[in-house]
Amino acid sequence: MQVHLPRRMRSSTSRDGKRGFSSIVGAIFMVLIMAVLASNYFIYTLSQNTVYNNAVSQMNQLDVDRMSESVNVLSTTYSVNANDNVTVAATIQNTGPSSIQFINIWIYVNYSTWTNYNFSKLTNANVQGGAIFLFNVSLSVSGVVVGSAASYNFASWLITTKGNVVALQQKTITSNVVVSQTTQGIGSLMMSFTNFFSYKVILNQGSYYLNFSSQASGYLVNKSDAPIAFMVTLTNLDSKDDILLKSYSEFFSILPFTGGAYQAVTWYIVNVNPTTGLINVPFTNILLPHPAPDPIPISVYFASMDKVQSSFTPLPENKMAGPGTAPVNLALIGTKGGSPFGQNIPFVSIYINP
Repeated sequence: MQVHLPRRMRSSTSRDGKRGFSSIVGAIFMVLIMAVLASNYFIYTLSQNTVYNNAVSQMNQLDVDRMSESVNVLSTTYSVNANDNVTVAATIQNTGPSSIQFINIWIYVNYSTWTNYNFSKLTNANVQGGAIFLFNVSLSVSGVVVGSAASYNFASWLITTKGNVVALQQKTITSNVVVSQTTQGIGSLMMSFTNFFSYKVILNQGSYYLNFSSQASGYLVNKSDAPIAFMVTLTNLDSKDDILLKSYSEFFSILPFTGGAYQAVTWYIVNVNPTTGLINVPFTNILLPHPAPDPIPISVYFASMDKVQSSFTPLPENKMAGPGTAPVNLALIGTKGGSPFGQNIPFVSIYINP
């Protein structure tokens, strides 16, 4: 017996089959699309992670390279040779194993309430490992005046390609005479060429005094002003220890005498009251403190014919022969940090009028 379905029922069954197949195909495509998206995201994540790891590795290597840079500034000189222009000259040693390239220099200039700064790019400033580099560059600094009596404070810094900052030594320049804040192997004490004066020594009621009103340049003295005392300004630049100057410290010179002969003459160190000018007896050690936080210039006087123990004897006029030029040295004796200390400073030359 045959059963005949109505035409309407046969059409419905056919349509349901097609719909089911389409749903399966759509699901497969959806899965494929999700798989492709997931794969792309995974690959993108891996690539970004690789980029990040490479960046971290490069940064770590840069830090290692930066820390491997080691520079020793041996000397620095500042000069003003033209208005609005400062020349910086330095001797630099690369104490590290790898080469260093300097790309920029910054300079800071200060005087009283006036301040200015500038920078300049550098070329061919490469220093091989262990090599010494002589550096000289001029920078424009508006407001700096050549030949001015003003004192300028200088500071400058070099920048390397790896981002390190190398500070050059600070200096003070007075009337275009450079006074370095470092002795660089000469010794712990620095002297000022601009603060060098002479004074008349006077006797008043049994005591000797420096006549502060008679202050004059120490470079030119008159024999007729004897007895004479000299003052120099000393600064202790030792990194940690105070220096005590003892009575053996001398202001030593070879003075010209008539007939072309020369005679050694010595002024010994003395204690002077900074207010009254009284020369104190007996002598007490003079303290030159170490520069913490800043260097402290100390006025040091030389006036005595002998080491000041129980009395003071000024240098008599007959010791000041002249006329002529005489070289002067400072022979300084004392202690540094409690240990014996001595330093000889090639000082100045003086001229003695008759």
